[in-house]
Amino acid sequence: MLGRRKRSRSDQLIPVENIIPKSTFPAIALISMMAIAFFSCKRNGNARAALPSEHVPVPYAEIHDFTAHYTLKGHIAMTLEAPELLDYSQYPFARQLFPAGMHMVIYGKGGEKTYIDARRAAVYKPVELVELVGHVRIHNDKHEELVTNRLFWDKTHDHIFTDDSVRFSRNNEYIKGRGFDSNMSFTSARVNNISGIIRINKKP
Repeated sequence: MLGRRKRSRSDQLIPVENIIPKSTFPAIALISMMAIAFFSCKRNGNARAALPSEHVPVPYAEIHDFTAHYTLKGHIAMTLEAPELLDYSQYPFARQLFPAGMHMVIYGKGGEKTYIDARRAAVYKPVELVELVGHVRIHNDKHEELVTNRLFWDKTHDHIFTDDSVRFSRNNEYIKGRGFDSNMSFTSARVNNISGIIRINKKP
């Protein structure tokens, strides 16, 4: 069931004070700074090239055009496809970056599938947090779909959230708002600050 939760607007990059424990705020702040620096450098190659070499993070490994399968108790739980993976696991704050985007399929216990696409992504290992950026789209076999520009996925607690503008479709409706909270299967989906509902199929 969709609901609406009143939340004050914030100009912070990641305004999630009411979503995650306060103990994770330092890690989230560090994530924000790292993500801004990385994606800015990717957009401006000259700026990155001008930096002294000792200040440029060097990936432990680079993998191109790959498909990974993750299993759980002998069954495939998730598949991941990406044009490029940069692995920085050797640094104190280990992370994996997907500068050219990713496509992910998550398999539910009953065989249902959830599909995730984003133009860029990062996995922050110490806090088990995934950041998805750029036309983020999540949809499933039940014809539910979420579209936004930035989304965070707390894998430990199966929690996805954003304070960006969102469009969520369910039961032949498009619901627009700013802010979203749910689990990955959308059984607890909540669109915040709803701005409009557009019905796709109206009964006569």
